Amino acid sequence: MCVGALVVIGSRKRGLVNISGESETLIIRRLRCEGCRKIHHELPDIVMPYKRHCADTIERIIDGDDEEVVCEDSTICRIIAWWTASLLYFESILESLEYKYGTKISLKSAPRKIVRAVINAHLWVHTRTAFMPV
Repeated sequence: MCVGALVVIGSRKRGLVNISGESETLIIRRLRCEGCRKIHHELPDIVMPYKRHCADTIERIIDGDDEEVVCEDSTICRIIAWWTASLLYFESILESLEYKYGTKISLKSAPRKIVRAVINAHLWVHTRTAFMPV
C-alpha cells in the first residue's frame, strides 16, 4: 500500500460516456508514489474506475432507475451482471476494512463509494473470472 508522497508526472486522456450518452474526453493526472514508485491516476467523482459509462449512469442502472439512461440494453445487462457477481466480493472487503480500519461503508452505500473503497484498498480484481462463477 502506498504511503509516500504523490508527485505529478503528467497526464493522459480518458474516455467517458456521460449520462446523456455523449462521449467525453477527460484529462486525468498521472501521479507517482515517491515511496514505491507506483503510478496512480487521479479520477474525479464522475468516473467509475475501470468503466466507460459515468458513475451516475452506472448507479441509476444498479438502482433500477434505468428508464432515462441512454445506453444499449446489452450494456445495462452487463452492468447489472457485473454488480451482482461482485457483491459478495465487495461485501467481504467492506467487512475486512471495517474490522481493520473501522470504516463504515456498507452495501447500501452508493456504488461509486463501494468501488472506490475496494480500489483504494488495492483489492480490485483485474481479471473478472478470478471471482466470478463459471
